[in-house]
Amino acid sequence: MSARATRAQEGDGSSSLMLYLSVFILLLAFFMLLNALSVPRQDKAGAVRRSVEAAFALNEAGRDADGDSRRRAARDQAVAALRSLGDLIRAEIPLAKVEAAGRGDTLALTLPAGSLYTADGSGILPSRTGLLHRMATVLFRREAGVQVVGEFLLATDGDPQPLIGRAGVLARAVTGMGAPDGALSVGIERGTPDRVRLLFRIETAADPVDAVAGPASDERGMP
Repeated sequence: MSARATRAQEGDGSSSLMLYLSVFILLLAFFMLLNALSVPRQDKAGAVRRSVEAAFALNEAGRDADGDSRRRAARDQAVAALRSLGDLIRAEIPLAKVEAAGRGDTLALTLPAGSLYTADGSGILPSRTGLLHRMATVLFRREAGVQVVGEFLLATDGDPQPLIGRAGVLARAVTGMGAPDGALSVGIERGTPDRVRLLFRIETAADPVDAVAGPASDERGMP
């Protein structure tokens, strides 16, 4: 190939490159001009932003309303369960004292130890199996953080040591019926011997104010 032909091809390549660069610069200038001429519409942008915020606000409100509705329904179920337990105690143990406080959120049952325990105190009367099962059902966890918690207290005016085993017998019997862990506690208190107090109250995990106020209402409304 001659030197003249080679130089001609090189010249054609340089011309093509210059053409591409020129087109690129023209397009760049064109888009820069469009960008400079464009006027932002703040009113439209603001309308879009407000629409998005309103949509999310409605969604949050809907979720809150749904949570409140589920919580109220679960709490109503727990109140009904406590009322039913109180009615059952009245029917099965005439000597029992049944007291409800607040809006039915708390229930105190005071009954003779002999109405639950065998003569030697080492076990629960077979005739009370259905009653213990009802107690366990009351303590089941419910929706929206609603939980009924129970406390079993045995009374004595002397040495509390012998009653510790009895308290454990009652707690194991109820948890054996399916009561969840942490929903039940036992203890010994000073008072008339051979007496058992069963305290139940409704707590709501999502509402710490109610959870704190629950025990206070027990102390005010239940001896």
